Amino acid sequence: MTTPEEATRKRTKAILLVLAGLFLLLVLGNVLGWWTSGTSVVGPQGYVPISHGNHVHYVPNGWSGEPPIGQFPQTPPPPGQTIGPNGEFIPLQ
Repeated sequence: MTTPEEATRKRTKAILLVLAGLFLLLVLGNVLGWWTSGTSVVGPQGYVPISHGNHVHYVPNGWSGEPPIGQFPQTPPPPGQTIGPNGEFIPLQ
């Protein structure tokens, strides 16, 4: 027969084990991108770089996948500009 202290200790260990497992699951999911899409990052400049094979395209924040990534520039916009929804450089507002 277990004492109340032993039962409490076992319950505490079980709770800590479950919490550690949930934490590891969240970390693994974040690393593997289970909860994000390829375009979910928001850059403070109004655009984000997205790797495309051996090069990078710069797409606007909120890009939905249309138009195709090939229409976007492979260089960041010049100072004072950002990338528009169709891949053109537009002035910052």
